[in-house]
Amino acid sequence: MFDKIILCTASNKLIAGLWRLGKLQSHQVFQDNEQGLADFSLFLTNHSNIKLYFLVDAVEEDYRLQTLPHTSGGARREVVERKLNQIYRGTTYRAAHFINREKDKRKDDRFLFVALNSSDFIQGWINIIEEQQAPLTGVYLLPMISQSLVRRMKLMAPHILLSERLSSGLRQSYLHNGRLRISRLAPIPPAAQSQLGQFYVTETEKARLYLISQRFIGSDTLLSMVLPSLDESNKSICRDLEKEDGIECSSLDLAKFAQGLRLQPQLLQETPELLHMQLLAMGNVPDNLAPAYLIKHHQLNFIRQLINGATAAILLGGLVLAGIYLKQSFDDSAFTEQAKIATSEQNRLYSDVAKNFPTTTIPSNDLKLAVELRQAIADYAKTPKRMMQILSKALVAQPEIKINRMHWVLTNDVDPKDDDKTQSAIPLPKQAVNASNSPDFIPDPKILYEVAFINGEIQNFNGNYRAALESVNHFIDRLKADGSVVRITILQAPVNVSSYSTLDGSTTDERASQQSTALFKIRVRLKPEVSPV
Repeated sequence: MFDKIILCTASNKLIAGLWRLGKLQSHQVFQDNEQGLADFSLFLTNHSNIKLYFLVDAVEEDYRLQTLPHTSGGARREVVERKLNQIYRGTTYRAAHFINREKDKRKDDRFLFVALNSSDFIQGWINIIEEQQAPLTGVYLLPMISQSLVRRMKLMAPHILLSERLSSGLRQSYLHNGRLRISRLAPIPPAAQSQLGQFYVTETEKARLYLISQRFIGSDTLLSMVLPSLDESNKSICRDLEKEDGIECSSLDLAKFAQGLRLQPQLLQETPELLHMQLLAMGNVPDNLAPAYLIKHHQLNFIRQLINGATAAILLGGLVLAGIYLKQSFDDSAFTEQAKIATSEQNRLYSDVAKNFPTTTIPSNDLKLAVELRQAIADYAKTPKRMMQILSKALVAQPEIKINRMHWVLTNDVDPKDDDKTQSAIPLPKQAVNASNSPDFIPDPKILYEVAFINGEIQNFNGNYRAALESVNHFIDRLKADGSVVRITILQAPVNVSSYSTLDGSTTDERASQQSTALFKIRVRLKPEVSPV
């Protein structure tokens, strides 16, 4: 039920705190002896599969500021690892903390290399963690948390010496522009308990001289001392420091700061390390010093949690889909039932109406076929309107032509015949004469064409057959001028132009001239009419 376990070694003891949702639930202290190790083993057994964070606060630490050529990705890891092996060969717990890039032309990378020179004092705790296969996230130096502490306190001075009184002694950390450069732990002897002010002055002077010797600061650099405290006791120490060393000193209200972190200030009276542990539990995780083989169980646990999470997500998705499909099946069942009821009602209504149907011997399939044929005939239904419009347009210009008969058909026959039995006109010999816009036109037997047989005569004919023939030819030309006409065939002409015919009678016979007529007959074929889209 707890999210994190934060461990911290300090002054021959181990502090273990349980955090849930960033808030401390409880903490225990285990002494560095056989009983303490046994109790710690039982503690891990009772809280298995919870992530462990191991903080170290001890004098066995080393800090080195190094500058490396700027690289990135795998090249940076190789350069850093090579430098770590060069500086801390044979050291188990080590790390490289990136600070920033220099502002010169090369813009090299600046790193703070940190390590534990000796790990014997934590090996007992680490052995138990390995035996329990607890998911150890990493091993971290407590001074590295000081960077988060300064940022949260909003301390903006460029040179800060943070002096914290912890269970293991006086921890002094130098930070340049909020970045840790070096830290030292000075155990407080029992004799100095009554003269803490003098002890602080002495240790601060040592720290200042060391910073000057390492060229972190100059002799004239203004160093800002920060003393976090739960009471007013540090104010007198600040006065002593300002008087003896001439440095700027300020005391911070640690109780108010702890309340802002949801940590009870009274807990810091006996265990001041809980402040750093609280910052770590809130996500301020520094660089890990532990090698890969120590954190493998954490990585496996992380993979196991991912698998469990994915399994839970899949299971939840399956349940959701099952619920959707179940609801859909209920809806389909209800719809099917309604459809059945509606079908039964329609069948009942049909039965009631069918009782009044007249009896017939014609099978239903034949009736259906008749309806379909009737519909097909209706789809192909046409009228001679278009043909009559074309004829009317041509007749307007030639009033001497009279139409006696028009037989209109819709056919796919290549050479349709007329059923006219009258032979009033003189037939052409052998074959008819074609007059067409498309001489090479061949009708398609799959298409229905409009064809009209036109029987006509020349009104007020006076016996001039040549003029009658020209009038008919002009009439045909006007019909051809219409784009809808595809072929005109002259079936009968107003005069027999065959060389085999004989002439009888007298051209001076006035009575015969008045009784003769100029009859003609033509066949007009139209293009198929294109339906508008």
